[in-house]
Amino acid sequence: MARPKPPPPTPSVRAGDLVVLRQSPEAIEGEIIAVLADGRYKVRWLTGSADQNRVTTVTRESIRKKTEPDRS
Repeated sequence: MARPKPPPPTPSVRAGDLVVLRQSPEAIEGEIIAVLADGRYKVRWLTGSADQNRVTTVTRESIRKKTEPDRS
C-alpha cells in the first residue's frame, strides 16, 4: 500500500530575502535582516508611508516571501 505524499515544505525565509507584509492596506515590502527563534524575524521595511526605514520584529504568519519582482 502506497503512503500518502507529505505536503510540500513551506518556503523558508532567510536573511536577505524580500518579504511582503500580509493584510496591509498598502504593499509594504521589507528585507529580512535576522532570523530569530520561534519563527520570528527582524525586518527592515523598504516601502510603506509609515514604516519605511524602520526595523521591527515580526512573526512568520505576518509576512510572506516576495516571489515576483516589481514591474515598474
